[in-house]
Amino acid sequence: MIKNLLKVALLGIFSFVLLSCEKDNRTNVLPENMAIIINQGNFSEHNGSLSVYDETNNTITNRAYEAANGSSIGASIMSGWVSDSKKAYIVCNNPDKIIVLDAKTIKLVGTPLTSNLANPRAVCGNQNYIFVSNWDVDHITNEFGMWEYTKSYISVYDAQTMGFLKKVLVGTDAEGILLKDNKLFVATKEGVKVLDITKSDLPTLATIRHQDAPGAAKNLAVDAYGKVWASFPQKGLVEINPVNLTATAVVTVPVDGMDGYICADGTGERILSYNTTYNAQWQPEVAKIHAVTVSTKDVKVLYSGTYFYGVGASPNTNNIYTAEVSFSSNSILKVLNSDGSLKKSETAGVGTSRYLFF
Repeated sequence: MIKNLLKVALLGIFSFVLLSCEKDNRTNVLPENMAIIINQGNFSEHNGSLSVYDETNNTITNRAYEAANGSSIGASIMSGWVSDSKKAYIVCNNPDKIIVLDAKTIKLVGTPLTSNLANPRAVCGNQNYIFVSNWDVDHITNEFGMWEYTKSYISVYDAQTMGFLKKVLVGTDAEGILLKDNKLFVATKEGVKVLDITKSDLPTLATIRHQDAPGAAKNLAVDAYGKVWASFPQKGLVEINPVNLTATAVVTVPVDGMDGYICADGTGERILSYNTTYNAQWQPEVAKIHAVTVSTKDVKVLYSGTYFYGVGASPNTNNIYTAEVSFSSNSILKVLNSDGSLKKSETAGVGTSRYLFF
């Protein structure tokens, strides 16, 4: 099913994002026990959608955006983030835009943001700023015939007005972004770039990689002990000390080769990854969710299926989410207990991929 196409043609089948951003200072925020499920949709059909899963009642509402706003999103959806004020920022592609929603009602807040976006990948922020990683459009063709976006950047917006403030170049193929201790961590081909957000020009503090982890960094997560983890699909996961900005450990574990999406489990004691293997005809054969225990670096297969396209974990219930994904029909959401046992299956949307919790 997967072709060796140029990256721009893979947008509707493979999302590189997102993920996701660490939310600082959330200790006083009461959870709603809700999950917004991103159904990426098919790039050519603009049929991305949102589902809402109630973790208290274990019920799902599909096409929630259409019900709340009376129209479709009209794009494919790359990723999203929910702020402390329970606004959901949804990153869309084809066309490029960020829609802002009231997470509780899924109703639009204001006008979608479209300025200074070019192939946007991921979003995060704080009370002052919103950060968005972008591939841009300039590219080269590598030895595998794939496009590499050598002028990818972070676009910065005022969190209150959503007015554009600046653009900061970060390297090649910027993907996942994460805020930690006034530092913005950005996954790029060159490694994990760290920007100082306390300075107006967001200077680079470091570009972090480990000698035993070749290839590009793709996505980021933070564990219960404040360590940042980066996925390097050619090897697995790299642990980073966010204080001295050094790579402190490498764990060999299967990670999705395209977007390398990872997340912490609900306790932060494990980092979860997913991957799907394919046969000679590029048909999915086996998919697995892996869990890495951060204290011991042990690796365990948590759940198996046929075709996974993402993983998420609720900080409110410790439920784990994935889906048997389809890009031609509805995906089947899988809600797991923390030990990997199946809790519930539900029909979701086309291309179920990411999970936002609040």
